[in-house]
Amino acid sequence: MLLNPLTLHLPKTSLEAARLYKELEDSKVLAGGTFLLNSMKLLKVKGTKTARNILSLAKVDELKGVSLQGDTLTIRAMTRINDLLETQLPDGHLKVLHTVCTNISTNPIRNMATFGGNLTCRYTWTEMGAVMIALEAKMHFLGADGKEEIIGAEDFFKNAARSEKLFTHVTIKTRMAACAAYRRVKKTVHVDVPLLAICMKTEIKGKQWYNTRVGINNGVAFAQRDLALEEFLNKSSSSPDLGKEALEHLTTAIYDTRSSDYKKHMFRVSLKSAIEEISLSS
Repeated sequence: MLLNPLTLHLPKTSLEAARLYKELEDSKVLAGGTFLLNSMKLLKVKGTKTARNILSLAKVDELKGVSLQGDTLTIRAMTRINDLLETQLPDGHLKVLHTVCTNISTNPIRNMATFGGNLTCRYTWTEMGAVMIALEAKMHFLGADGKEEIIGAEDFFKNAARSEKLFTHVTIKTRMAACAAYRRVKKTVHVDVPLLAICMKTEIKGKQWYNTRVGINNGVAFAQRDLALEEFLNKSSSSPDLGKEALEHLTTAIYDTRSSDYKKHMFRVSLKSAIEEISLSS
């Protein structure tokens, strides 16, 4: 057997899943399985204990799908990455989600991996954290008592991506004046794991930037905002030199933490490129 003995739980509603999530001891949540199953196999090979209870969300249909109602986009936790990629999104900054999905691993993985799994797996290097921070997403969690808790993506990752409640979906507001750019650099040619990821969203009136959000994933800490860069960009106007000038206004600790010279260089290249993309679009 590839896995240690376990009990598989298959709830059919989100409330049932939330109750099991609270009640089960020594348990893990199974979404698409691309992270969890590989981890459990590796731990078994190492002789390490693995979870005795696996809570699969595969049968909870209400946790699947993407919808747009009014100015609010909803992405449910069990939506597969390829399903999000194939969803028609309104013009503007939300189109960046297609770019993000395209950059996640390979097509077979995207057919299994889920949005919620990528966002809540607690691996620091996954892509969606920086993106949700930049897009000002609200994360929705369901408690065993049926009550919903809503947390901003930034606050979720400040809390080390932990919650005692079941993640169900995110909501993102559409903004007609907003645009976004995304950059990702993988570790090696042969290992399609992100070395770093950057998502930048802003609104532009004339040439003036405002309401800028910059989500950064440095791969060694949970996704976070670069507040110094945001402050500079919110006082700036689009110009050919904006990308170069912005590199003098970074929260350097984010980019220097456990970074090689190559990684620091690629951060600067990626930031400059993202700013130039937005500047040209305005």
